[in-house]
This record gives sequence, structure tokens and C-alpha cells, in this order.
Amino acid sequence: MKRGKAAGLHGISAEHVIFCHPLLPVVLAKLLNFMVCSGHVPASFGMSYTVLVPKNNASVYSKSLTIDDFRGISISLVLSKIFEHCILDRYCKYFVTSNNQFGFKRESSCAHAIYTLRSVVDYYGSTVNVCSLDLSKAFDKMNHHGLFIKLTERHLPNNILSILERWFVN
Repeated sequence: MKRGKAAGLHGISAEHVIFCHPLLPVVLAKLLNFMVCSGHVPASFGMSYTVLVPKNNASVYSKSLTIDDFRGISISLVLSKIFEHCILDRYCKYFVTSNNQFGFKRESSCAHAIYTLRSVVDYYGSTVNVCSLDLSKAFDKMNHHGLFIKLTERHLPNNILSILERWFVN
């Protein structure tokens, strides 16, 4: 985890965990493994607070600011972030995405999408029909049960699926 990030609602930051007593990782491992075995997460894992951060194009001198000039950043509990990293690390083979997806992926950006589009246009020549989707707010509006069905089809272990379902409810 990166240092210098805001602490969660309980006031625990990444530095607390990084510089903790050597026994804490052992206790955390037992706790997290118990959560995986039982398929439950604490209700507090769903708690966070939101900080509004000005977007790059927001200029306080040019106009009156509106809510559209800010983006919300949710600050979650450090322990829930640790648990999330553990799940992603251990079960990463179930969360593989398509090579045709460019957003919401590490080491992928709009520049990669533009390069791919340009390569297709150059290859096919004069007339190319393009359809593009902006899914920037898709996760907030998606049917989570549909996501769980897709994860079931990928044979995600039932205890992890139960954890994710309960986590989303929180």
C-alpha cells in the first residue's frame, strides 16, 4: 500500500500497518483467512467517507464553481483495502479482462485506445465505422447481481462470491 494516503474512519493509515509490531501481520492473516472461510466481512468494511477534489479544469477565477467541477474520492478503511489486495492477489485469475478494454486497467489508458483505433483505421483504409462507449460511471449503475452471475460462470469460489455479495450490501 502507498504511504501518505488519508486514514479511514477509524483513524488507521497505511503507515500504522507498515510500521506495526511484527505480530500484527500474523493476526491479520488469521483474521482475513477466517473471513474467507466463513464468507463474511465486517459491516465496517462498507464504511467510507467522501472527499471532494477539484477537477483539473476547475478554475476558481473563471466562473462560479458547481458540483460538476469536483470529483468524489471515497476513503475506505485500511483493513478493508488490505483484504481487497489479498483477494485480488490470490484470485486474480478469476478477474481477467478483455484485451479490448482500456479503461479501469493498470498500465492502460486512453492513449492505448487511440493507438488501437488509429491502427484499425490505417489497416482498413478509407471508410471505417466506429462505435465508442463511455462507461465512466458504469460501475455505479450496473446490476451487481449480473456481476455475481458472471463471476459464478468463471467458477469463482463460493466463499469469495459470498464475501463480495455481503461487501456490496454494506
